[in-house]
Amino acid sequence: MALPLLPGFGLGRWWSGLDGVIWEPEQVVWGLVVCSGIFCLGCGWFSLRERAWLHGGWGNVCFGVALFFFLFFFGIWRSSVAWQDTRMAWPEEPRVWRVMLAEVPEATSRAVSVAGVVLDAGSTPCREAGRIRLSFYGDGSAAGLQVGDEVVFRGVVRSPVSRGNPEEFDYPTYLAVKGISGVAGVGEGDWKRVGGREGWDGRLGLMSNLRIGALSVRDRLLRLYRDAGLEGEPMELMAALTLGEDSGLQPGLQEVYAEVGVMHVLALSGTHLTYLVAMLHFLLLRYCRGRAWEWGGGLLVLALAWGYTFLAGLPPSLVRAAVTYSCMSVGGLLGRSGFSLNALAVSAVLMLCVNPLWLYDVGFQLSFLAMAGILVVYPKCRGVVALFGRHWAWLPESLLVSLAASAFTVPLVACCFGTFAPYSALGTLLVSPISAVLVCAMPVLWLAGWTGVGAAFCVGVVEFLVSLQNGCLRWMAGWPCATVDADWSPLLMVSCYAGLALCFSRRWFSRAVWLKLLLGVALWMVCMEVVAVWRRRNSSGVVFYNNPACPAVHVIYSSSCSYLFPVDSTRVPGGMAYIADTFWRRKLDARPLVVAGRFADSRVSARDGLVACRGGLSFLLLSDARWENVESATLAEVDYIYVCRGFTGGLSSLSRLFRPRGVVLDASLWPSDRARYREECLSLGWACHDMRSRGALKLGL
Repeated sequence: MALPLLPGFGLGRWWSGLDGVIWEPEQVVWGLVVCSGIFCLGCGWFSLRERAWLHGGWGNVCFGVALFFFLFFFGIWRSSVAWQDTRMAWPEEPRVWRVMLAEVPEATSRAVSVAGVVLDAGSTPCREAGRIRLSFYGDGSAAGLQVGDEVVFRGVVRSPVSRGNPEEFDYPTYLAVKGISGVAGVGEGDWKRVGGREGWDGRLGLMSNLRIGALSVRDRLLRLYRDAGLEGEPMELMAALTLGEDSGLQPGLQEVYAEVGVMHVLALSGTHLTYLVAMLHFLLLRYCRGRAWEWGGGLLVLALAWGYTFLAGLPPSLVRAAVTYSCMSVGGLLGRSGFSLNALAVSAVLMLCVNPLWLYDVGFQLSFLAMAGILVVYPKCRGVVALFGRHWAWLPESLLVSLAASAFTVPLVACCFGTFAPYSALGTLLVSPISAVLVCAMPVLWLAGWTGVGAAFCVGVVEFLVSLQNGCLRWMAGWPCATVDADWSPLLMVSCYAGLALCFSRRWFSRAVWLKLLLGVALWMVCMEVVAVWRRRNSSGVVFYNNPACPAVHVIYSSSCSYLFPVDSTRVPGGMAYIADTFWRRKLDARPLVVAGRFADSRVSARDGLVACRGGLSFLLLSDARWENVESATLAEVDYIYVCRGFTGGLSSLSRLFRPRGVVLDASLWPSDRARYREECLSLGWACHDMRSRGALKLGL
């Protein structure tokens, strides 16, 4: 089932973008799904009637082929519909919006961000009309908003657009996976709270109502932590570790966990559900005797596990764990083994049929890869555990499980984040016992916060364990090579997984063929890495960054020689920080030379914002009025004019001085100025690249 579905889910994203053709793509795919489904049912009916499954034959072959195509076309249709739902057409003019907050607001140094459900005021009663991401600027009071609050604001809702900078995080896909199809910025005084959530009034869909209700219950449970006396770092860690509320975590603490490679401890996953289920098994199932009691206890534990999953906000990694545990639990009650790759594949199929967008969630991918690593590697290496005796077997067994999970997740982490932590397995082994105690202490803290009995003792124990865990991780983060940079391409990542699959498929090949294939994959990976290093060190180009905080042009001659031309050099350290942490760290061997004012060497020459590069490319930085009153008898040839905030003149006046190939409009410009410059470019016949809609501009030298 998973083999035809996964390619179908991937192809559905491309299929959903086929607009403007004669036929409707969704109708075509739906027709293919229906036809292949009817053919599949017909082949199945023929096989049952003729009992073809007993002796094989064409009936079984036709049924298998029809089922394959049915699942493939179903995956395309389901994925294309899901992607279409995230591409809403929002009105371009400002209007009044009514939004119900669907999560806990997250406060940063610049704004307070929160996801909300838009209520369409055109219907009676108000109905759910999409999900958006709100950012409240210059108003710290927005941090006091709670889940379920209704907010009215005036502004423009836009579809999320990627900035297009090199190696930048794919923010639109990240929002789409969360079901968010629009973003809006709200200034101080442009919004007000008009009420809270008042039960089941039919304004929202069933899932939105249940999710907001679950998050409201989670807020009350978090208040029990505070009533017990938890505060500061212990409160932040317990909220993230047990209930998935990580909005209060300090960036410094998250960096420590990321450097050691144990961020999965803070993100709710199968590990946390395992601790909780183990506690429930110890408290409930150990006393169940008889078939009826076993079924009753098993279903009760299953219901509590799903209740905890829903209470945490249904994160993909925890949903995967709950579905896998459900298969394992039901299989165990029926006398069959449910802990297998088949159960893992069933979990993936069920989750992706519900929400195909989870396929693009990195947490979803890492969760399944870690579980696949444990299921594949651990059984083959289990004999090593027996060498340590019965009393000490838990130590190598835990380390083996961590190593097995890391083996399958490191390639994806290296490709997506450009780093990996060599001590990840050791860090997981170190914090797992402490995390298990903290998760099991969750109901005790709730009871202490509710009754006040033993609150001081419980809080003292939790604070000691949290300080011990964070202290150990900070100590490990200071080890040499705690974080290793790894600029892996997607092709190298796929090759690595092919090598891993080949390592654990020895029984399918003879020894000679197996060794040749393994050596071939290893040589292929080495060659790709050598080519990647050579290309990175010798690549050149020019990047007009789409960065309103610090407009700049980056001229790159090699990975060790590049120049940065910012509009304001004083804003480079803070404004270019996120680009330095991604693109510069992964692709450059040395930070670029920041050029301000006049400058000249053998490669570039800069004067009054006019930059000429060796290689034939030139551009003009416009951020003030210095060129407005300049006269010239001849037109200067320039490749691009880069217009940034601060320039208030007109492009028509520059047509007497320059003849450009194109004009680049920075995202920092005011909307009215951007519209005026686009009209001027159209009247002058100049090509226009608007960063707000088209992203960063990347050119070759």
